[in-house]
Formats: sequence, structure tokens, C-alpha cells
Amino acid sequence: MAEAAVSFVAERLFDLLKEEVVFLKNVQEQVEGVGNELVRMKCFLKDADMKQVEEQSATIRNWVSEIRSVAYHAEDVIEIFIYQVASLERKSFFIKCALFPKKLFWLHKVGKEIESIQSRIFEISNSRERYGIMSYQGLGIGEGSSTTREKMRELRRSSPLVANKDVVGLKKHVNAVVSILLKEDKRLRVASIVGMGGLGKTTLAKEVYNEAHIRDQFDCQAWVYVSQDYKPAKIIKELILQLANPEEDKVKIVKTMDKLSVAGLEEMLQRRLEGKRYLIVLDDIWTKEAWDLLARSFPGNDKSSRLLLTSRIKEVALHADARTIPYELKVLNEEESWELFLKKSFPEERECPEDLVDLGKEILEKCDGLPLAITVIGGVLAGKKKQRSEWERLKRNLSSHLAGSQTYGVSAILALSYHDLPPDLKSCFLYLGLLRKDRDISVQQLKNLWISHGLIHQNLGEQQRLEDIAEDYLDELIGRNMVQVILVRADDRVRSCRLHDLLRDFCIMKAKEEIFLQVHDQNADNISTVLSDQSRHHVLYCPLERYDYLGNSKTYIRSLLSFDSSSAEPYLDRICTSSSFKLLKVLYIDSPGLKVISDSIGKLYSLKYLGIGWKTRIKKLPRSISRLKNLETIDMPMSRYYSVLVPNVLLKLENLRHLLGYINSPSLLKIDLPNNLQILGSIPVKHWMHNENLTRMTNLQKVGLLIQDDHDLDMDRLCDSLAELKNLQSLCLEVEGSSQISLVAGLSKVSHIVKLKLKGRLASMPAHPCVFPHNLCQLTLVNSKLHPDSIQVLEKLTNLSVVKLVNAFDKRTHYDSLTISENGFRGLMFLRVELLTMTEMKLGKGAMAGLKRLQIFDCYSLRMLPEELISLTNLEKLEIRGMPEEFCARLQTSDFHKLQHIPNVVVGPPSTNEDELEILALRNAIKVGFMAYTAALKFIDEGECQY
Repeated sequence: MAEAAVSFVAERLFDLLKEEVVFLKNVQEQVEGVGNELVRMKCFLKDADMKQVEEQSATIRNWVSEIRSVAYHAEDVIEIFIYQVASLERKSFFIKCALFPKKLFWLHKVGKEIESIQSRIFEISNSRERYGIMSYQGLGIGEGSSTTREKMRELRRSSPLVANKDVVGLKKHVNAVVSILLKEDKRLRVASIVGMGGLGKTTLAKEVYNEAHIRDQFDCQAWVYVSQDYKPAKIIKELILQLANPEEDKVKIVKTMDKLSVAGLEEMLQRRLEGKRYLIVLDDIWTKEAWDLLARSFPGNDKSSRLLLTSRIKEVALHADARTIPYELKVLNEEESWELFLKKSFPEERECPEDLVDLGKEILEKCDGLPLAITVIGGVLAGKKKQRSEWERLKRNLSSHLAGSQTYGVSAILALSYHDLPPDLKSCFLYLGLLRKDRDISVQQLKNLWISHGLIHQNLGEQQRLEDIAEDYLDELIGRNMVQVILVRADDRVRSCRLHDLLRDFCIMKAKEEIFLQVHDQNADNISTVLSDQSRHHVLYCPLERYDYLGNSKTYIRSLLSFDSSSAEPYLDRICTSSSFKLLKVLYIDSPGLKVISDSIGKLYSLKYLGIGWKTRIKKLPRSISRLKNLETIDMPMSRYYSVLVPNVLLKLENLRHLLGYINSPSLLKIDLPNNLQILGSIPVKHWMHNENLTRMTNLQKVGLLIQDDHDLDMDRLCDSLAELKNLQSLCLEVEGSSQISLVAGLSKVSHIVKLKLKGRLASMPAHPCVFPHNLCQLTLVNSKLHPDSIQVLEKLTNLSVVKLVNAFDKRTHYDSLTISENGFRGLMFLRVELLTMTEMKLGKGAMAGLKRLQIFDCYSLRMLPEELISLTNLEKLEIRGMPEEFCARLQTSDFHKLQHIPNVVVGPPSTNEDELEILALRNAIKVGFMAYTAALKFIDEGECQY
């Protein structure tokens, strides 16, 4: 809503005052005044936004639009002034003197414009009374709600008495929740069902509530709908009436309750529940505060009483009872989606005509497994003729059918989660619309984009890194079930995520309105391809030359992301020289047509993020990047098959925080950037050793070094240079060709390293683990050609919690088993074995006792799971991918007893993580030639088989 936009601009103005104090010193008071006035306006915007949604008033919509526009105009005016003054500062002393009158003119102009903006804000603020817009501060719970809002609440009100029709795929979920409720525990416990809007949490709770087995277990039951607009007194009254005995006079009870305060009502409810084994369902609870206000009415006893709540927000569920893991409801799979679709679209025959099957599945794909969306679309189709032309027309207008009414459409249900977000999270959510629609979202890229756009702020006196704050924001969006987790790292941090298709549509719709996003996609029916005068962010799925008119935009464009799959060459020169792109902060191009980045990119002075995708074909960056003084991130593919030549100008990029990709240079690079650099993707080690002031990189946390020739490498000296970087936590050493990594005692000097990845041949594994850093927690070995007995050294590293072994052992050693000794890897929590050729795994007594996650990928010779797997009582997830059919079949028969204690077992095809293309290539090479390779293994010369 506008509250998010105004909040963002106000924060941005205050950030500019801190960051650009030199340029803004003469207009500091005026900028502060605008920022303070915008902060005051936020008090009224929440009420205005609410009225705009509920009443659909054109006047209120215009009022909100005006304040949003003036806020963005204020940001433009101030940033353009900074741009002009900064461009002057880059000139020589004599030119600066000659242009001093021009600087005075700019100063006078910006002062006048800020005065005009302040006057406009005052006018807009004074007009709010005419529209009945009041400050949201001081409004009580449930106050200020309109008739429309009440109508929506009544429509969404749940009741366990209404039978669920056409339920699909719920039986397994019902059994799981029932088992949680009936778990042996005399204390009052809280079970919870969480998930995004429209998943069927209420439906599941209703099925559980009406289970005969459940009804027999409890003395009394009650169900209450909470919602965002809850009123504690009303909810308690509903519960008391439901718990009343049939012979009691309900009118008398109501009269008694009307005389009581909230405290009196709480006491009355407690008396009715005292000494009974009760089950209370709290449906659709949104906040911890709501839980705290209601929870004090439920007496604890030793009767095994239970509360069951449904919520979109995981944090609320954990707040209610941290001892019970919330039950997370997921979208329907393809088979379940089709079954529900048939039930709703063909309520009588339950069968789809053959000529409509393909079209039905295309329509269903848009629903992305969301039961609410499938139910809505199925209901529409049920009332239409069973003709292809009718279904094709519905497909063309699918978005409008899914949106439905403002009160109870799919979009309205999803919008509740958005409206509940605080302003900072609203802005972060809207910027998810900038990222590619058909790919999982890289968390690393997402955090960098948020930071580049100024969405992440440190509180006064806070030392937390912006990247960590961004990760906290993402975790909250995930906890609110607005973002789905796709891949999780070994340390349980999220690696990639995605938006549900319908949430993405909603996100783009709101982003178009709030942050002036425009998506150019000729294949999308619901996305406009007409250029808007206000658009500040552009996402292109078509050749850039078709949008040559972007250079004539009347607004200053802040983001341009091109995902064009054609081979047309992007018009980068036009972008870099156009005045519309003066304030461009984010430029990302993933197009096979991009082969050269010209020198004109140096004109994008405001650029903070430069991204180059996998499909591009550039070989080098121009020297003019040295002029991008505000650049914070250079984001290129992390693969040594995509090496980019970088000019020796990195020292001039004083604000650079992340340099991602495989970096090379014809000359020795000076990389000892002071202070800001945090991540250095991968550079040849000769460049690293050439720098004498590496200690200046005080914030460097992650670095990759490529060893191209190990003959002249002084490993001890290298380790000494790394040991001086006290904040360095993650190190990757990679070798090319016949070179090898020597594990010398010097590596132990880098004691602060917690993550170590070694890619390529290791000289040998020392007999004692003391050569490794003392604090090492995560170790990854790729293509190491070690003897399998090396595992006996690694298992003695007591601090190791994560180990990944990817093609780590020499196949010429003909090893049959991978054996972990008694009590080996005692602290290990995560183990991945991938592309290993052992036929069996053996675990000694007490080995890996704390293991929580085990991954077995593409180990084609492995015949069965280790028998000792049964003893791993802490194992929470077993993931098996890319294994032969015979192995997978054995999981259903002879190996089945080894899996029964594991809560989560995943069996599937090989992983397709884009960040591990080298491993994918290796996997395919081994899989294709595996039988021939194993048959001829003893005849293969070392130089003939390269991995």
C-alpha cells in the first residue's frame, strides 16, 4: 500500500542525509523537513489504505496516489541534485572553479523544489479531513472497520458444522494432526496448522474436529473464528455459549455475560473448562498479541486438554507452543490437483472429455496446486458449456476469474497476508516481482537487490550487517508463508526460494501500483505492454530493442532487468547515455545477445548492482567501470567455465561489497580493497599473492582462489596471508589440470575459517587432522582423488557439523565400502555422499550419532542402505537422488525397516541446482559411461580420465 512507499522514501531520505552529507550540507534542513513530514503522513496512510480497499472510493484512491507520487518526486529531486554535484566533484580543480556558478544554480533550484514539495505535502495533509481519513494511532483492536470489512469477515467465518464437500488428499494430513493432538502428555498443549492462504487449513482443522476418534477423546469441544479483526470479549462469549449444556437457558447466559468485563468473561470461561478434558479450535489467528489475550482464558490442567490453531504465520504458532512443531500444509500435487479439478468442474460425471483434457491441465497449471484457486476455477467451468471455445475464453481471462470480487476472490484472500505486513516487509515483498518468473530465486541475488534498492536499514547504533538483516526479512516472509523455500543449505539457511504463481501475480499487480513496476511480456495476458509515464522499474522478457522508447521515459528509471532469450543484441549504449537512466541502481541482463559491455556503462554513476546472467557471452568488463563509484555488487556466474576478464581498476570501486564470478585479468590485479569488500568469488591465486596490503580487507568474509600452477605456489605464505584476515569465514581452494592442493600445516593457521571447500586433486591426506583449521565446521571435497581410508582422518575432526564428499575418492583404488569408524564424526549433523563408487556403507558403533540430514546422490554402485541407519535416532531427513531403479525398489522391500524411524524421506531424480553445473556435467558423464568405465577401470591411465 502507499504506506510502504512513503515509509521507504522517508527512510531513503534519511539514509541520503547520512551517506551524502557533503553534497546535501546546504539543503540538510529542507530534506529533513520533507522526511519528517512524510513520517507524520504514515499515521494517516494506514487508515487511507484500508478505506481505499474497502470502499473503493475514487477520491481516497486519488488522495493516496497523490501522496505516493509526491514522495517519489521528493526522492527524484534530491537524488538528481546529488548526481549533479557528484559529477562536478569528479572534474579537475580548474573546471570545478569555472562551473561553481552552475553549482549555485543547482543549489537554488533544489531549494525551491523542496519548498514546493513541502507545500504540496501540507496541502495533501490538510485535505484528508474531507475524506474522513484519520490517524491510525490509537485505534483499538477491531476499530475502524467498515461494513465491507465486516462483510468479508462474515463470509470467511468458519464453522465446524458445515460439511466439507469434495475433499481431496486430506486423509494423510488428518491422521498426522490427530496423532499430534493425541500424543501422550497430561499438560495443556497447543497443536497448529500453518500455510499460505487458500491451502485449506480451516478445511483440515474441520476434518480433524469432526473425527469420531477425536470427539470420543474429549469431554467438550468448541470452535471459534478469530481473524485479523478479533475482539477478545466477543470470542470468549462465543466459546461460553458453545460450551453451555443443552438444558441451560442461553438468553440468561447472554444477559449475564453482557454485565461482565473482559476479565469477568475470562473467569467465567475458565470455570466452565476447569476439570474437563477439552479441545478448542482457534481458526485464523494472526498475531502473538491475539494469542496472548485469548490464551489466559484456557486453564491448564492434567487432563491432556488441547488447543488447535490455524494460522498463516509460523511465528504465531511457535509462540503459542514452542515444544510442538507446527504442521505445515503444502499445495496439492499434480494428481490431487486434477482429482479436485474434476470434482469441481464435473460434479456429476467426475470425468473430463478427452478433447478438453489438455486445456484443463493448462488452466490447472496456473492454480499451482492451491485448492482455493482450483475450487474457484472449477466452479466457473462447472457452469459453462463443455466446449473448447468456452474453455479457451476462460483461459484467456483466467486472472480476472481468480481475482473475483474485492470481498472474497482468490486475490482478496491472498491480499490479507500482504496487508498484515509491516511497511518494510511490504516493500521487500513487492520487489520480488522484479525477479525471473520461471526460475527459483537465488537468496544471494535477492539480498543484494534489496540492499541496492535501499530497502534494508540498520537501526541507530546497530552493528548487524545489511546482508544479515535482509536474511531476517526473508525468513519472516517465509514464516508468514508468503515465500516458499526450494533449497536449504547444509546449515539450514535458505539457498533458493520462489513465489507461488498466484502470489506472484498479486505481487506484480501491487508493485505496478505501489512502486511503479512494469513487466514487458508479450505472452502474458494480464501484464500491460504499454509504457506508463510513471514506471520506475522495468522487467523485460522480449528483445530490448523493442523497448527503445524506454530512453524517452518521463521518469527516472531505477531498475532494468532483461531476461530476453533471443539472440538480439541489447541496446546498452542507449540505456547508458539516456537521461532517463541517470538514477539507475540495478542493471541485470541475462540474454545470449549480450556479447560486449561498452565503455558507456561508466555513465551510470548511480548504479549499485550490475548482474550478468548465465546466457550472456561477455568475455570482459570495460575499464570504464572504474567510474561507477556507487557500485556495490558485480554479480556474474560462479563457474570456472565462465571466466570474465576484469580490468585492473577494482581499487577505485570503494563501495564494492560483492564481486561474484570467476575473475581473471591479463595483468596482475590489485584487489586489496579497503573495508567494504565482503565476498570475492574466485580469482587466480597469483593475483592474490601479488597484493601486499590484504590486511586492509577487514570485512572480507568469503573468498575463492584458483590454483592454475602449483609448482611455484608457496602454500605456507598463502596461508599466512589468509590468517591475517580475521573476519574471513569461508575459503574455497580450486586447482586446474594436473595441479594439486597440498594440505600443509600452514592451513591450521587460518583458525577462524569455519567453511572450507577443496575442489580438485589433493596431494595426500595427512595422518593427523591437525592440519585443518581448528574451528572448521563445514568441509566439502570435490574431485579430490583421495584414498578411501582418508575418511578415518576426517572423522576425527570434532567440530565438523557438515561434510560433503563429491567424487572425492580415487576410483582406481577399487574400494568396496565406505567405512566410518566407531564414534567417528560424533558432531556431524549433515552428510552428503555424491558420485562415490562404493558398493556399501558401514557405520561403526556410535558413528554419526547426532546426524540429522543424510544425502545420497548418484552413487550408482551402492547396493543398499547401511543396516546401522536404524541406530541414527536423530536423523530427520534422508534424501536419495539419482540412484538406480534396483536400489529404489529395495527401499520398498528389504530396506524398508531402515526408514521407518525417519520423519522425512525423499527419493527422486538428480538435483538440478544451477549453481553446481560442473557437478551436473560430471554426474552425466559418469552416468552415461558408468558400465563401460567400471569394466575397463583397471586399464585406464591416470591422464586419460579427467573429471
